[in-house]
Amino acid sequence: MEACGNDFVVVYAADLATPMTAARVQRLCDRHVGVGGDGVLIVGVDDDVEPVALRPQAALSMTVWNADGSLSEMCGNGLRCVVRRALEDGRWAGSEGVMASGAGLVPFRVGEHTIRTTLAVPALGGRLTVRVGERQVIGHMVSMGNPHFVVFDDEQPAPLPDLLAWAPAVELLGVFPHRTNVEHVLLEDGALRVRVWERGVGETLACGSGACAVAAAARTTGRTTADRARVLLPGGELSVSWAGPGSPAMLEGPAHTVFSGQVRDEENR
Repeated sequence: MEACGNDFVVVYAADLATPMTAARVQRLCDRHVGVGGDGVLIVGVDDDVEPVALRPQAALSMTVWNADGSLSEMCGNGLRCVVRRALEDGRWAGSEGVMASGAGLVPFRVGEHTIRTTLAVPALGGRLTVRVGERQVIGHMVSMGNPHFVVFDDEQPAPLPDLLAWAPAVELLGVFPHRTNVEHVLLEDGALRVRVWERGVGETLACGSGACAVAAAARTTGRTTADRARVLLPGGELSVSWAGPGSPAMLEGPAHTVFSGQVRDEENR
């Protein structure tokens, strides 16, 4: 499935003969010898919802594996894919519900062409200057249940080169104990144009939680003033609504199934 170009292998927990492992995730996400994807999403329905403690409150759950085999707490684009998948397969029905995730409970609402999710209250960690080689990079730390480092192009002491020249090193800096996602942001005619280096994945065409982090950082720094932000990513446009500090961020966008089928485990090849 894909959501603004952020692509995933989506699997039901009930369809797994054995638990997912980091090695299997890496193989599935390999674009040459596997299916290919930015990550693997494990979907829990009813009795398969994880964690168990959230089953009374959530009909669906999502476990997010990054392409490198690491686990992530949250994936805004993945949430929409999981909802769309369960709807298309008839394993869940309705126009609104609640999903369990590594970042807690996430309410969602299904529209005609888009899905709107209510994500976490952005936790703003302040402005931080880091050093990558001889280069200083100024950014803003934001948690959406997962860590983000939002870098505004107009705030830098010197022009930044291409994202790939510095973001991979920023992800791994010791100041980020759980590594970090990195968003490079340019203001463009009232919209926020973003490229994303995703923790454990590399550059991706979109990042839903990253879009929310960018919108929150832009508003708190005075770069935007409206409750709604247009976030332009290489894979498409996302809409983020945020009423300000103390309020959750609401993310809206599409999600599509590209193909479905079966894949053989390595031992059966």
